[in-house]
Amino acid sequence: MAGAHRVGTSGGALRFRQQNAHSIYVSCAALLLSLTLVVDLVFHRHMSNQWLLWTLLVVCLCGSAATYILGARLPRWIGIVGVFVFVASQTYFLSLQDDPQSAVSSVQQLPIVAFYLGWFVRPGIALWLIATCAVAFGTAMFTNPLFWANGDIGVPVAVHGLLSLLFCFFAGSYLWLRTSRQATLDPLTGAVNRSGLIERLEAQLRRQKTSGACALVAIDFDDFKHLNDALGHAAGDDALTNSVSEWRAATRRQDVIARTGGDEFAMLLPATRATDAEMLMVRLQASGAHRWSFGIAESSRTDTVETMMGRADAALFTQKRANRGRVHG
Repeated sequence: MAGAHRVGTSGGALRFRQQNAHSIYVSCAALLLSLTLVVDLVFHRHMSNQWLLWTLLVVCLCGSAATYILGARLPRWIGIVGVFVFVASQTYFLSLQDDPQSAVSSVQQLPIVAFYLGWFVRPGIALWLIATCAVAFGTAMFTNPLFWANGDIGVPVAVHGLLSLLFCFFAGSYLWLRTSRQATLDPLTGAVNRSGLIERLEAQLRRQKTSGACALVAIDFDDFKHLNDALGHAAGDDALTNSVSEWRAATRRQDVIARTGGDEFAMLLPATRATDAEMLMVRLQASGAHRWSFGIAESSRTDTVETMMGRADAALFTQKRANRGRVHG
């Protein structure tokens, strides 16, 4: 029995570790909606369209269970489908003129979808969807006499519902912005990580017809392993963070500093020629406390992320080989 209990516990823990923020939110939201539907069915038996409530209850319970089982594998399009089902059902309940209980219950549930749209849907699509939700819900409420000034529910409830919709959307959007930013940052140095660099380089190459050529600089610290071995990893970390701070102070706001590996970095310099980038790098090398090598690639109209990064790496390798030759000479 004890062994079976341990297996069951470890299986549950494994299942939970397979979740991500998206799957947990969708599963919990569906479960919360299920509980509100149960409350409506138990305490408000006079409500019309009981069959619809039972249908939604089954859909929410099955959706919550399926979402938890799928975990991080849950496709985002399923969440969007759930949003449309939610909007359609809540718009219907908000428009019922003989059922104030359903209308009030629907108003209370509006923040659920708003927070989801803000946190898990890309901003452009999310803005379109939240605008659609606001129009649908607002139209349903303000054409329903229950939400009029002399109605059983009143105007303030409708206004509060729409305000909570917008507030939760913008709160979710802030979380999306923060998590997406953290996902592209190196936690040690605060520089952009490799995926963030690729994303920004792709955007820069698309814009170069109007913004001009850009320069990509590949940077690699010299004898960094020796520094770690001699002074410890803490000293190596300090060298990296201090260097990034120095580079950030000497570059423009639009310039991107990225950490692409352990002691490997890159700089993306928009609207910059290779000659200007080289002068900047030489100046930074002269003022820096730690030795590093660099290689530069200037963008062309036929460049891709791969070709430009490859040329910068090749130039870096050439300089490091030349530096080693001077040391041995």
